[in-house]
Amino acid sequence: DKGKGKGKGKAPLGPPESVIEAGETLHECEDQLVCKCILDQTVPYFNGRIFLENKEQIGQVDEILGPINNFMFSVKMKEGMQAGSFKKGSKVWIDPNQTLPMQRFLPDLAISKPTESGKGKGKGKGKGKG
Repeated sequence: DKGKGKGKGKAPLGPPESVIEAGETLHECEDQLVCKCILDQTVPYFNGRIFLENKEQIGQVDEILGPINNFMFSVKMKEGMQAGSFKKGSKVWIDPNQTLPMQRFLPDLAISKPTESGKGKGKGKGKGKG
C-alpha cells in the first residue's frame, strides 16, 4: 500500500481530546438534525464532526443557515444514527479545533479604526451648560 496521505482515506479518526457545546437540537429534516448554534464567537467547520458529550460521533456539519447572529447548522447523521431519536433541546458537541472565528465571516467594516488621537471620545465638551 503506497501513496499514504493522498486522496480521501476513510480511516476513522479517533475521538478528540476535548469537545465543547456546539448547539441544541431543534428538529429533524430529511434525515438530518437541525441545531441552533450556541458556540460563542466561533462557527463550526463544514464537515466538522459532531459528538455527544461522551465523545461518541453522531455525524458531521452539513449546512450552516440563518442570520449570522442567530444561525443554525444541520448534521448529516453517521450510519446507524437516527436524527429523529434526538429530543428537541438536546445538546450536541464539537471538537474546538473544528471551529473558525466569527470574524472570518464578517465584513472588514466591523473592525473599528482608531480615530485621530482619541478625539470625540469621552464626555462632551460641556456644550449646552448654563
